[in-house]
This record gives sequence, structure tokens and C-alpha cells, in this order.
Amino acid sequence: MESAQLLDILGNGNRRKILQLLASRPCYMSEIAERLDVGAKAILGHLLLLEQSGLIEASVDNQRRKYFHITDNLRLEVFVSPYSFEVETTAFAAGEPQNPGAEVPAIADLKSLYGEIHELMERRRQVMQEYQDIQAGITRAMGSGMDAIEEIAQDNVEAEILYNLLKGPSNMRELSMQLEVPEYVLEGYLERLEKRELIRRDINKYSIV
Repeated sequence: MESAQLLDILGNGNRRKILQLLASRPCYMSEIAERLDVGAKAILGHLLLLEQSGLIEASVDNQRRKYFHITDNLRLEVFVSPYSFEVETTAFAAGEPQNPGAEVPAIADLKSLYGEIHELMERRRQVMQEYQDIQAGITRAMGSGMDAIEEIAQDNVEAEILYNLLKGPSNMRELSMQLEVPEYVLEGYLERLEKRELIRRDINKYSIV
């Protein structure tokens, strides 16, 4: 599913409440309806949509009852800066979700798990800080790039082409979709930029020289 569609799905308040509830533990549909004080039919519709989007998964317990939990192999990130708006979804490997009817771990195991969770959360905090530092660096570099483009671009279309290529190589079709400019119009702009040695074409991809 497209990232933009995921954002639309998360725009609904009840669906966000369902995810917040499932973030604490897996739940049955009846539990969700009772906790949120929303009709079962409406909750079922929300659950089906969240399941289709890949945000949650359904499993069956030992009594053949269906319960829901947040999927453990998806990460959705939104990055907004003065120079870009990006939405990314990342899939990663993870273990099986815990069954609600599973045996409760012993106290000794719980202490061990607490230490492991605390260590992993600290490592996550460090990684996120590093990620934020990198994003800040990208924003600064993009700002400098935009200043340079304003100096060399002869019109807005050239500026938009150079700005898109500043973020990475693209082919004609990708540029056309991003800029909403027909390919036959872009072709002339790209040829002129190539002649001025501002961009180059490798097979079917254009990039900054």
C-alpha cells in the first residue's frame, strides 16, 4: 500500500485509538469495541482496513478466538523539512507475536527481559539521535543546494529539475510525474541542461554532474 494511503488511514481518530490500544497488548474485537465505546460493526470495519494496510495482523488463540495485534515488521516514517516532504515505509524481520494465552514468564525471566528491553530502548534512543543529526545535515545541505540552483537555473522548470536530481538520479518518466510536466516538454529542458554540463545521462537516468 502507498505511504500516502497509510497516512489517510491514520487520519481517522478511532483507528488511531485502536492502534494505541493494541500497542499495549493484543485484543479481541469485543474488547476493542468495549474499551472505545464504539459499535462492533464499526470496529470491525476499522480492523479490516488496518489489517489490509498491513498495520495490524490477526491471529487465533487456543480457543479458536480471533485477536488482533500491531504488525511487527513495518515502520512508517514522515520527514518534513523546509525543502522536502517524505513518507517512507520499511519492512524488517521480527519474531512471532505473543499469544494472549501464552504462559506468563517466571520472575527471573522477567528481570532478564527488563534488562534486555532497557538496553534495546537505550540503543534505539542513540540510533534515533544519530538519525536526527543526519536529517539535520541533509536539511542544511539541501538548503545550500537550493541557493546554488537559484543562481544557475534560468527558469522555474530548470530549478525544479535540478532540485529533484539533487535528491538522486531519476529517469524521464519519474521527473515527469514529480514535476507534472509532459515528457516531450522535459526533453528540451534536459538537453539544454546537459549542454550546459549541469546534468548528465547514464543509460536512462539523469543526475547532477
